[in-house]
Amino acid sequence: MTVQSIAVFMGAQFGNDPKYTEIAKQLGQTIAQRKLTLVYGGGRDGLMGATALSVMANGGEVLGITPYNLAEDAISPDQVTKLIEVENMSERKDLMMFYADAFIVLPGGFGTLEELAQVLSWAKIGLHDKPLTLLNVNGFYDNLWVWLKEMETSGFVGSHDLEHVQLFNNITDTLDYLDHFHVSSAK
Repeated sequence: MTVQSIAVFMGAQFGNDPKYTEIAKQLGQTIAQRKLTLVYGGGRDGLMGATALSVMANGGEVLGITPYNLAEDAISPDQVTKLIEVENMSERKDLMMFYADAFIVLPGGFGTLEELAQVLSWAKIGLHDKPLTLLNVNGFYDNLWVWLKEMETSGFVGSHDLEHVQLFNNITDTLDYLDHFHVSSAK
């Protein structure tokens, strides 16, 4: 089965480099153009809102998943294809991982780091075999990439644990990689 839905983990802030927002909007446009569904955390602000609104503005589909305690920060249900409210952050991550065939990580903060870590750790213990890509806007993930490789060379993870993790510097290479990746049909 080919990738049809992509969870994008990203900041609920814009960050201090306008390039982050520019890439978030371009990613949204490209996801829509490629007829993929965006799965994301349901936020209205920062890169989250910019990406979701860009997908919608370009005729795409967006599934937002937000916990009740963040409902006031959620995008309006009429601005996306579907908005699901859940009990907590754990349920949000579970559903995002369930509905997504692949993952893209844009710049973000602690929440983005937590989501990235869960996708990696769940892949390591065999709970999924979905691809994960880091969209390395202006070198944002350079140091994290070095650390991931250091975990491997230091013997804390095997090379097979990182086989579905890729680092890309642009949207085209990221989505081309995902376009050629076949996910298992067990979802």
